[in-house]
Amino acid sequence: MPTTSDIREIQRARLTSGGLGTLRPPDDADGVPGIVARLGAVQSQELHSSAWGVAQRLATPATLAEVQAALADGSILRTHVLRPTWHYVVPDDLAPLMTVTAPRVRRAMLSAERPRDFDHSLLPRRHAVVAEALANGPLTRKEIGVALAEAEGAPVDGWHLGQIMMHAELDLLVASGPMRGKQATYRLLPEQKAWDEDEARIHLVRAYVRGHGPCRAEDAAWWATLTKTAARAAVADAGLTRHELAGMTLWTDGDLPEPAPEGTVRLLSVFDELFCHDFKGWPPLTQEDMPSRWLYMGLVTVDGMIAGGWSRVLKAQRVEITVELTEEPAPRVWAAIEAEAARYGEFCGLEPTLVRGAVGKGTIG
Repeated sequence: MPTTSDIREIQRARLTSGGLGTLRPPDDADGVPGIVARLGAVQSQELHSSAWGVAQRLATPATLAEVQAALADGSILRTHVLRPTWHYVVPDDLAPLMTVTAPRVRRAMLSAERPRDFDHSLLPRRHAVVAEALANGPLTRKEIGVALAEAEGAPVDGWHLGQIMMHAELDLLVASGPMRGKQATYRLLPEQKAWDEDEARIHLVRAYVRGHGPCRAEDAAWWATLTKTAARAAVADAGLTRHELAGMTLWTDGDLPEPAPEGTVRLLSVFDELFCHDFKGWPPLTQEDMPSRWLYMGLVTVDGMIAGGWSRVLKAQRVEITVELTEEPAPRVWAAIEAEAARYGEFCGLEPTLVRGAVGKGTIG
């Protein structure tokens, strides 16, 4: 039976592989795209929170504007891949990840499409209209809807338009473009290299293990909605390193990562990649049952173990941060939380205030 100490050591190693241990220097030439490439993909349905999840992995955190600039210039893309939700991905990883996961994402979409009689036979014609509309540059979803309405002689409702664009993403026709104020846009993608499915699956598990190991093959399956059998086969063929630790078979892309410094504290984004794995197979990462509301605001971790939740409210000149902890923090832990709050303030460009209390509603999107 693994001890808490065993799991803490594994989590400290995972902090390192996931970029949350010793942080990348601010002059790292790879910057924001390098963080996304390291992780393979970053869940990003919540724009503000997911941007923090990328930015905080740099010693001097990137600002929200810098993450948005990477989206604007296309060095990172935001699209539906892996699972039926948004992710950041770098262009070089887009085609192999989509080759593996798009068919399963489409199957997941069917449960909503069947009751609404979504007509897949119309997609080629509609996607041709989308491509022509985007040929002159990025457009918002509303603007694409206008182009489709003109072509079809009738408006397309919001739900159907969303499905049309998701299928266009899965076809590697479009991905995210620059933000226009608070509105997201789509851009037309260049033609993508075709990938053999087995080679793409191996590429995917290597990308996952690189940014999440030591991890199990089952964790890669959860992350990419693969069957466990397919994930185990890909891991076996990927040239990875096997470790037997804490009663689990774990994998890395080389030697075990050097553990993050003891006492590493992080205020994590919602759905941070540190916790994008199959929890059912992992020993507990908290000493007691945690309130579910923490999962939907953000987690406080100490050495990669769940120590609390946090919420934040953005004001005109400041960001109000509230932390709720499972136990009274040692002075060094509280000092580290204060340092994380200051880093979050840098990311937002706002003066942070920090208090302890029950985590409530806050800014995540």
